[in-house]
Amino acid sequence: MRMKFLVPLRPFLVRNFPVFIGVIFSGFFGITAVVALVENYYLPSLSNAAAENACVVLAVFITHCNFMIAYGRPKWTWGMYGLFIACLLIAVPGFHFSPNSFLYAECFFWPVLGLLLLHSKRHREMRDKAVELRHMRSEVIAAIEKRRKHERAIIRIKKSR
Repeated sequence: MRMKFLVPLRPFLVRNFPVFIGVIFSGFFGITAVVALVENYYLPSLSNAAAENACVVLAVFITHCNFMIAYGRPKWTWGMYGLFIACLLIAVPGFHFSPNSFLYAECFFWPVLGLLLLHSKRHREMRDKAVELRHMRSEVIAAIEKRRKHERAIIRIKKSR
């Protein structure tokens, strides 16, 4: 049996997937660059395990935010905005430590790219479409539940005879 979608999947993915995955990868690359900056220049005594744990926790946060955005909860974009702004604010004072120029540039490039993608017209359209899909799913679920209630009532009537 073939799965039926509420909207045509291919055009939706062709239009929105590059922007959506771009925000995710910008977040991943941005946090790894900032964690590397903090680990090597701000807190050189920080253990590698602590830096790895920070990366894992932040990656889970990014994943959760983007999952909720895809599910139709657009308020979770504020979590991504906050993450990108925090990355920029952590990276700015790093100039004082004379870090590796490539690492320092990465600490700015990825969060700025992520902010631009989050603010793009396509990402906003995708969020609106995700909210619309969430409402459509809830209507379908309500209709199915109503039908099940009706079927249960018919079964009860037939059993009582």
